[in-house]
Amino acid sequence: MLVPLGEADERCGSKAANLARLLRAGTPVPPGFVVVDARGSDAWVGEIEAALHELGAPQVAVRSSAQHEDGAEASFAGQLHSSLGLSSPAEVVDEIRRVAGSGTSARVVAYAARTGRQPPPAVPVIVQALVRAEVAGVMFTRHPVTGAHEVVVEAGRGTGEPVVGGTVTPWSWTVDGRTVVRRAGRPGEPLRRAQVLELAGTGRRLEALLGCPQDVEWAIADGTTWVLQSRPITTLADLDRDRAVAGPASRRVLATGTPASPGTARGTARVVDGLDDFRRFATGDVLVCRTTSPAWTPVLARAAAVVTEVGGLLAHAAIVAREFGIPAVLAVPDATSALRDGQRVTVDGTAGTVTTTDDQDES
Repeated sequence: MLVPLGEADERCGSKAANLARLLRAGTPVPPGFVVVDARGSDAWVGEIEAALHELGAPQVAVRSSAQHEDGAEASFAGQLHSSLGLSSPAEVVDEIRRVAGSGTSARVVAYAARTGRQPPPAVPVIVQALVRAEVAGVMFTRHPVTGAHEVVVEAGRGTGEPVVGGTVTPWSWTVDGRTVVRRAGRPGEPLRRAQVLELAGTGRRLEALLGCPQDVEWAIADGTTWVLQSRPITTLADLDRDRAVAGPASRRVLATGTPASPGTARGTARVVDGLDDFRRFATGDVLVCRTTSPAWTPVLARAAAVVTEVGGLLAHAAIVAREFGIPAVLAVPDATSALRDGQRVTVDGTAGTVTTTDDQDES
């Protein structure tokens, strides 16, 4: 069964239902449709070619809209499969089936267990026209670490996948009223101040429309700012919990980066280069890596904290770390060489530091 995106409701999953609300309110959202039950009858397969022809897009994105996804308490950020840049009906059919079946993957099961949720019982699938973005990224309408009433914008050139996936360190700004402060990024930023303010205004309107602080994926193409996703920020209610570990001020700072998930934790640094290193990772270790991917969720679910060399505080790994309640420090230059495998460390995800512990002499 195919449902036009503008007519999507809760049976189509939270992501699709939110996008439908935005479309009905006049928000620029790429057009598309939803396959409600791709794992039941195959009747929908015969409708895909005609639906793609009607959509009229050279390429499409295929994304999940699971029943438990994009909720107020759990986002399942990056855990279900998605695919971009598809053009032929056969490719789209294959990817719809893959997305619909991704609710039982090892990473989804690990995420659900760590957050006390159930794996999604169904995964409706969104097919949307692909926006050929000049600049894209993510914004939160509240600061996800401090809870401050300011909009945080992260951006990169081209599609937003590297930004949301945490495979790059993005340009980053905070917006408080009309004050814009650039927090990260090399020279040659892709957005002007006026564009950052416009994005922040869009975020505030979405928050007002949907009734709570929002996590928004966006893309700019040909002068239009498109909203690709808008969902609740899941961890703001937890910011007042005390997860600090007291320690002496004499600890030596080993590394500094972007504070991405608040709290403090001690553990043994375990430098992980890839999937082959997972067997060395014990529960309570500190994950140290260049970047993570959704396939790393089973390791992240066992970690005391996470430290990466690239990524932003709005990327999937940071969102998942906050939902898991573990400290995270991202964009730490040379983290995998500055921190020794087996070294005892203290990770402060509020201050953005990695220090020696008071139970080990690092001199």
